[in-house]
Amino acid sequence: MFILGLLTVMLFFFTACKSSPAVDTPPPTLVFNDIEAENPEKLSLYFSLELENPFPVDISAVIDSWQVEINDRRAPLGFSLEHPALLEISGSLSVPLRLDMDIAALARAGLAPADDYRVNLILSLELSGNSRAPVPSGKLEVSSLAEFPGVRAPEFTITSIAILKAELVNTGFRLGLRIVNPNPYSVNLSALSYVLYGNGRRWADGLERNIGSVPGKSALQGHLVLGMNFIDMGRDLFDQIVNLVDVNYRFAGNAVVTTGVDYLPSFDSGFDLSGYSIVLPD
Repeated sequence: MFILGLLTVMLFFFTACKSSPAVDTPPPTLVFNDIEAENPEKLSLYFSLELENPFPVDISAVIDSWQVEINDRRAPLGFSLEHPALLEISGSLSVPLRLDMDIAALARAGLAPADDYRVNLILSLELSGNSRAPVPSGKLEVSSLAEFPGVRAPEFTITSIAILKAELVNTGFRLGLRIVNPNPYSVNLSALSYVLYGNGRRWADGLERNIGSVPGKSALQGHLVLGMNFIDMGRDLFDQIVNLVDVNYRFAGNAVVTTGVDYLPSFDSGFDLSGYSIVLPD
């Protein structure tokens, strides 16, 4: 009887001292929140990694690796992810992540530009705990998809340069300009500042407002009238232009483009065009 009682006590003690069954850790989730951009070439996508710890003590998580798919293709470059190295989770935790997107680098890889983007961020997580927080071993994978329209800068081309008049004080130029909108939606050119150089010399500059709207996947073609005052420029430049037959030109400046796209409603688009043109009298 004594031995039987001792065995019963030992069995009770052993059962009482056994570890509690492992608690199921709620799976992490990744959420896409927002997108920001200052220009069409550099975009920042904002995600949040949502984690929950059901234990009374902290557990840890590490982003072991990450990858990005863009329009269902693996992106070997063109992205950088800003994230903390180690996460200490006590209760619920929301971790902000920023994914920077370099359109020029993606273009070199043949992944941009595009009318629309589907960017899938995939994270591999490794959770760890201790005897009081028996986190299941192994790695977890979470992902989130960001979908948004692409934005591209308009493309400028000089089609002609013509002298309107040649007088002692003033000379006018008519500059043929073609503006192509590569986007599937209309963009508006609200301002255009420019400088025109001919044969290495500054000829004219100016600012035009309300150039107009360019429909999606279409072009706007027209003329700018530029004026030059020779009181400030010098008589030798007047003689050069009057006798000019052809010119190596440079047309540089900046356009203010409005898009109607939420994350990039407007941006400055610089241009710097060089080429060769016949200069004809009007």
